[in-house]
This record gives sequence, C-alpha cells and structure tokens, in this order.
Amino acid sequence: MTRRRVRTLTRDHPGLNPYLRHRGIPAETPVYWYPDGQLIRYTGSGSAQHIPVRTSSLLAWMVQHEPEQLWHQWRTHLREQRVLVEHTSINPVHPLHVGSMRGTVIGSTLAELFRSGGADVQTRYFVNDLGRQLHILQRALTAARRDSIPTELRFDEAIGVLYAYANMALAARTADLARLISAHPWLSAVVDIHRPLPDGKPASDVVEAMVAAAVSDMGLLGAKIDIIDRETDLSVDPATLVIALTDRCDVVRINGTTCLRLPGGLVPLQRGDGSLLYFSRDVANTHRRRPHAWSAMLHVIGAEQTLLQSALRKAVPDAPLEHIAVGKVSCAGRRYSARQNRLTTIGDLLRDGGLRRVHELTLAMALHRRTLPIDVAHLDTTRPLRTVLTAAHTVHLASNTPDQQLLRQLLIKILVTPAVLARDVERRTIHGTAQHLMRLSHRYTAATRAVPVPDEISAWFHHTQTRLATFLGITLDALV
Repeated sequence: MTRRRVRTLTRDHPGLNPYLRHRGIPAETPVYWYPDGQLIRYTGSGSAQHIPVRTSSLLAWMVQHEPEQLWHQWRTHLREQRVLVEHTSINPVHPLHVGSMRGTVIGSTLAELFRSGGADVQTRYFVNDLGRQLHILQRALTAARRDSIPTELRFDEAIGVLYAYANMALAARTADLARLISAHPWLSAVVDIHRPLPDGKPASDVVEAMVAAAVSDMGLLGAKIDIIDRETDLSVDPATLVIALTDRCDVVRINGTTCLRLPGGLVPLQRGDGSLLYFSRDVANTHRRRPHAWSAMLHVIGAEQTLLQSALRKAVPDAPLEHIAVGKVSCAGRRYSARQNRLTTIGDLLRDGGLRRVHELTLAMALHRRTLPIDVAHLDTTRPLRTVLTAAHTVHLASNTPDQQLLRQLLIKILVTPAVLARDVERRTIHGTAQHLMRLSHRYTAATRAVPVPDEISAWFHHTQTRLATFLGITLDALV
C-alpha cells in the first residue's frame, strides 16, 4: 500500500510579509504556503485562489531588498498596546533555580515579542518581603555567624541553604538536617544546630542582595526588569480591603479565617488575628499598578496558581489580568524544593558548562508548550542549540545536484517569520518562535549543503536567526 504524502500548510500574514505586499495581496486576506511554493489565498466569498510562486521570483525579490525590510511592518504592529508583564518574582529566600527559570524564559520572551512589535511594555518583579518564608529565613539569619560563610560561595546559594536549615530545624527533621550538613559542611560553623532558633530580626540588606542576585541571573536569560514592587511599600487597610471584597465577592469565614469562595475552592484573605495573607496583598498591589492604564496585565506563573489567579480577576474585575500558566519543572520525577534545598541553580549551570549551558536549557524549555510539565532529566538540552549554532556558523558546501526545493523552503521560512511572532503574541506563548528558530536553522544548513545560496540570502537568514535568538535571550555571538 502506497502512503499518501501529507502536504503541510504554512499560514502567513500578508500585512506583515513584505513579499506578499509586493504581490498586492490585501493585508487581512488568509494566505497559506504549500511546500511546493504555491500560495493559497481565500477570498471574501470563501473560495480559494491558487497563486503559483516560482523560486526565482522569491529569490530575485529578496536579493534586491535588505533583510531589515522584513521587520518594517512588524515594528508597529502592536503599537496601540500597553502591556505589563510580571514573571518569576521568586521569594527572596533562595536563588533563581531551574524550576523558576521556566517562568523567566517565557515571561521575558513574551515581553520582548510585544516590545519588538511596537507595544509599550513594562516588566515587573513583586518582592514578597513580608511573608512567612522570609520570617523563617530571618530566624536562621539571626542565629547565623555570617562572617563564617565561605567567601567562595555565592551569597544567594548560601542564603538558600540557611533557609532550608531553618525549615528543617523548626520541623525537627533530623534526617534531612544530617543530609543538608553532609552536603554543606560549612553549615556547622555558621549555626549551632543543637540550639533552638531565636526570634527573627529584620534583614532588609539580605532581601535586597537576594533580589539583586535574582535579577542578575535573569539577565543571563535576557530578562530585563523595569520596576521592582515590594510588599513593604504597600499601604493596605485590612478592614477596608475585606469590606470592598465582601461587596463584590462571595466571602465566608472558616475557623476564624476570612476566605473568598470560588467554584474551584477557597482563597484565604485574612487571618483570625486581622492580619492579611499574600493574596490580599496581591490584590492591593494590582490596584497600585493602575489597571486602567494597561491593555493587558500578564502574570506568568505556575499552572498550580490557577485558583489564585481566578480569585484575583474576581477581586479586581476592572484589571485586564491574564494568567499565563506555566507547567511544573521536575528532575528525575522530583520537584525542586527550596525547603529541602533540592535545587539546580543558575550558578550550577554556569559551573557545569558556562553561558552555553544556560542557553541550552533556555532553548530546550522554550521548545515545549508552556503548560506541559518538563522533567529536565529527560530533556534534550544539547541538540537544539547545536542545530542553531551549526547554522549560524555553517559554510557553503553546495553539491553537484542543486535542490531548488530546499532553497524555496528556506526563503519561505524567512519571510513568514513576522507571522509566527504575531501568532505567538496572540496565543501568549513562545513555543512557535522557538520552533521557528529551529526549523529555520535546519532549513539553512540543509540548503547550503545542497544548493549555492547567494550571499544576500545568507544575510537575510543570519539577520533573522540572530533576532529570533535574541528574543529568546540567547546571544549567539557569545557562543562562537
């Protein structure tokens, strides 16, 4: 039995593709490319119009134009939008690690895609400097002799160990404590593990140092933070906030705790002693961000936070909030845990393979749909970046049997790039952009080995590939 070959279609956006505009195709017309180079456009009546496109026509047009022209329309495509993006926002009790890194990759790339399309974008980082986790760390810091921490250790990683120690000591988990001390022998010289932890004292200097370390690590992933919000800067009247939520939401008291009741469950607002919980401070922070000023407020956060994000939209209905859900990250079936000090940090990645190792994991994560879980123990982290770098530094090795189809597919892949970005922005994902970078790189390597590729087309490819990689936080020049 002969298998019928399935011809895949590539959707394009005539308003963003300069070649299609050159052909006079209206901006809003649905257009699809066949692999053989034939264009299919649909008219207002729904009928399909077949437009043959020769490789020579594509090639001649691209040779006569500069690569930057590909981005001319895209640069203003989103100019009417004002977008706030909050991503990562890890608690200042542990370093940035692979588990939270996924949110950084997705959030920062989304921000760059919006910004490249002309949107007014602002990235935010919300520091939880009032929560229970920080209070636990403060107890360990009060007991610690910080001068005894080895100077060769990264400060944020040492603080992460102290935070895990405090959790284990308060829960009397002796086996875990023994494991932690065995992994970090210096801990015994810094804290007296046989004495109870004292009450904690404020440690604003440590909080600021932890935030600075996280922001620095995010910079290695291409993430830029415009504004840092702090819980301590909020001015919240608990009574006023709870009354306001009671007026518009279903609020109940359960064992003295005031909760917001949703179909998916209960979200605590206020303890019995009158103090507010994190969700209430998140509500206050959302109000402080002036919701009416934004077209969209994107919260890039774990999928397990869906209930809290639904509650936030219920509590602040006038805010254009969107939950960009991120699937969990595990390692060999075990989730990363700051309490257990079971983490793979950015420092670990740098020690393992330098910046290249960081970028390998960045691209490998971006290639997966954002809601799907990832187990890094089973993640191919080397081949994707190697494919991109091979294309970036390939030389022309044309064969004696030129393949015009490979060249045509390369030209089409380059020209549909803005349409790919537009779909990712619309879908609030980066998966398509990462996949396009991979396919474009593969097409170029294949084409250069099968057909003479004009220098002008090589310039188009390198210009496009570099920009795609930059959106993902990958600096190709640093990886030569």
